[in-house]
Amino acid sequence: MSDSSSPSAPPPPPGYPAGLERIWQAADGTPVRIRALRPDDVEREIRFIEGLSPETLYQRTHYIVRAVSRSDANRLLDLDYRDTMAVGAFAADPDERLIGVSRYARIEDTDRAECAIVVADEWHGRGVGTELMRSLSLAAREGGYVALEGSSLAANDRIQAWARRFGFEVDVEPNSGGQVRITIDLSSLHA
Repeated sequence: MSDSSSPSAPPPPPGYPAGLERIWQAADGTPVRIRALRPDDVEREIRFIEGLSPETLYQRTHYIVRAVSRSDANRLLDLDYRDTMAVGAFAADPDERLIGVSRYARIEDTDRAECAIVVADEWHGRGVGTELMRSLSLAAREGGYVALEGSSLAANDRIQAWARRFGFEVDVEPNSGGQVRITIDLSSLHA
């Protein structure tokens, strides 16, 4: 795994939350590096998105995605670590392969943020999503946010069941054509 403090690693961007960096163990004992994403993760972000199954991509984006452009990946990594944050999970391999991402973006003029999460298909069921959302939620709370909100397709029972276990409130949005609103009050989050 690469070390963000090694001489070959670029310096962290302004505001980078180094306190998020740690090694965590997945449910099967596999070590996983958790850290905030940086602009130099663009190639990892592209490979990660391209490696997701069509079903996982559709469940995450709510539309069919065929590929990700470099400009889209750069936009996803244009983070200020206050109003926009992304936390990644990286496999313990020489390429430090990205295996999951949770992110938030402030809802303008509020102390709430829109959040999203996606985990590589082969890593489903190992606790990666829960750890990413826990890390993101704690960072959001520390940043002064009171709630995170997300949306899901009504047919995505798996993510809704996970959200309820994590502590999110899950409600069908009226007149949404099949969207479910998922909200967590960050004051109820346990560290």
